Amino acid sequence: MIRTWFLGLYAVGALVVLVRVPAVVRQRSSVERRAEGRERWLPLLVIPLNFGLPLAALALRLGELPWDWTALRVVGLLSSGYAAIMLLSAAATLGRFLRPEAVVLKDHELVTRGPYRIVRHPIYSGNLALWLGAALATLNLLLLATWPLLLLGSRLELAAEERLLAARFGAAWQRYAARTAPLLPRLPGRD
Repeated sequence: MIRTWFLGLYAVGALVVLVRVPAVVRQRSSVERRAEGRERWLPLLVIPLNFGLPLAALALRLGELPWDWTALRVVGLLSSGYAAIMLLSAAATLGRFLRPEAVVLKDHELVTRGPYRIVRHPIYSGNLALWLGAALATLNLLLLATWPLLLLGSRLELAAEERLLAARFGAAWQRYAARTAPLLPRLPGRD
């Protein structure tokens, strides 16, 4: 049952990417600025890693421990709830700005509503939470051991996005970045 939940979440995510990427590729003319050099190719590594490895590990039970650690499984399921909320609400909030690459469009807007009110990169936050949730809920050592790779790739991608957004929006970006954290919502009272 738990495995099916995570397989479903990852399958829906992969489907969104498969539907979204071809539509974005057709709209290349609307791009004003994009990541350069190696950063431009990061999505080609991170997106397959983000969906392929968890789907394979979950479907084939690669790296799963046969133990019944209920507390870890509950933490994993709670993490997946956070992930689902962040991923769905971020995608809905971004709308046409949802891209599988670091770009700024000619008519780009600085999105600060929805989940972007509390975290600058809710999609990366949700992806990381989903991976970690799947690792904990299914007691999967392979996913747990490879989660730092996804974290590294996500940090590199979000850094490229932040440079583009800072260049495009200047002081507005700086104010927004000063009040939000990149991946996790800030605790009340923390500055």
